[in-house]
Formats: sequence, C-alpha cells, structure tokens
Amino acid sequence: MGKKLKAVIAAVAALVTVGSLAACGSSSSSESDSGVKTVKIALETQDPPYSYADKDGKPAGFDLDVLKSLDEKLTDYKFEYELVDYQTALVGTKQGKYDAVVGAFFKTDARAKDYLLSKPYDYFFMNLIVPEGSKINKLEDLNGKTLDPIVPTDGRYVAIQDWLKRHPDVKIEVPTVTNQETFKDMFDAVHAGSYDAVYLSKAQYEGVADTLGYKMKVTDPVDAAGIRILYNKKQTDLQKAVDEQISAQIKDGSLAKLTQKHFGQDDFTEAKKLGVTIE
Repeated sequence: MGKKLKAVIAAVAALVTVGSLAACGSSSSSESDSGVKTVKIALETQDPPYSYADKDGKPAGFDLDVLKSLDEKLTDYKFEYELVDYQTALVGTKQGKYDAVVGAFFKTDARAKDYLLSKPYDYFFMNLIVPEGSKINKLEDLNGKTLDPIVPTDGRYVAIQDWLKRHPDVKIEVPTVTNQETFKDMFDAVHAGSYDAVYLSKAQYEGVADTLGYKMKVTDPVDAAGIRILYNKKQTDLQKAVDEQISAQIKDGSLAKLTQKHFGQDDFTEAKKLGVTIE
C-alpha cells in the first residue's frame, strides 16, 4: 500500500473517530438538556405544619404537598428540596444557592425588593394564642397589652402593623427581636406571663401543642394574608410557570383540597369570609 493511500485511510479513520466521539457527546448533552430544569428549593426546618423535618429527617408538611402538586403538572421542571433554617433559606435564595424558598411567607416591601414573589398558594390565618382562661378573644382586647416579640422582617410584623394603622384607637405593643424564636419559646413566654398573646396561626400552635406540657386557648381568626413562594431574582420563567399552575389549581380546587387535608377547612373560602380578595 502506498504512503499516500495510507495517509488517506488514516485521515478518514481519524475523522470517523472524531465524528463518533462528537455524536456520543451530543447524545449525552441532549439527555442533560432535555428541557427539564432542576429547581433547588429551600424548605424551613421548624415551621410545622407548613414545613418541617419528619422523624427520619426528611421534608414534610403542607408546603411540600403543594410543591409536589405543582411539580406534577410542571413538566419542564423537576423540584429538589433541602431543609434549612429560616435565615439560611432566605440568604441562600437571595444569593442564588437556591432557586426558591417556601415557608409561609407574606408579601412585604423588603421581600419584594430582594425576591420575586409568587401568587398566594394559600392563606395564613392569624389567631391569638393566649393562656387558658384568658378573656382575650380579638385584637381589640389587646389594647394596652403586649404581643410576643416578632422579627421585623417577618410577615406577621407587617400584618399587625397594617392592622394597627387601620385601627388607630387600639394601642398594642409589638416588641421586636433579631432572631426568630421557636414556636415553643413563644408559647412558653406567654404561658409564663411575660407577654399577653402570640400572634400566629392555629395550625402552627397545633403543630407543637403536644410538646408543650400545657394547653393554650386559640381565638377565632383575627386576620388573614396570602402566603407566597420567594424566588431568586433571576427566576422569572419559573415564577411565571408556577403562577400559572397556582391559578389553575385554585380554579380546579386542588389547592383547596390540600388545605382541607392539612387544616380541616377550605382556606380560600375562609379567607373570603374575612374580606380577603383571592388573587
């Protein structure tokens, strides 16, 4: 075989090899770029019954069920979850470690500045949790009294301040703290007489009631606010896709069924009774 023919054969073989490798690489890339995007979602560890770690340390709660229901219909996305504490979840989402954080968050000006916000996927009902035998039944009964402290960035703080603006004749002291207390710490403080009431939900009280060693009185709902997913600012496509699915699952009753399962009521209907406009 002549040198020239050998050179041609070698060149063709090299091209075939390169082409085969390129084809393999292209196939692998198409699998990883199949159009399904993995979304990293931070879930709070200590927010029962919305989000918490079960006995095996795995995510559990209402928020997880909502996310699974949404993810089932969002064929272009696959949700992955990580349980982290409150501050780590917020900071990690803002910095891009997580694409979103879920944990019964209200809309506030500060959050709207730092994150993209979803439509409300549920409504959080604020109750007053007070000692057994207390005559406190509504916010007006706290005139001249003191709530358990609230972190200023907590949506509850914004909600109570909004309520106080609408009721200027009612004077309620709302102390603030830097770090969020556990629910048990909140109830312990009120049970001990340090404060007059905890401004929180009945569901959150019931989530830890068995661990307290005493009973508290829970009033009827005194206010309600939509709870939302917080996204990293870059996740505009994800925000739009999830919002569309939230609207669809409000319309078909899927989310109402989940609130019935976890809280024993249709939260959307109950929110309307308190004058809330469903978005």
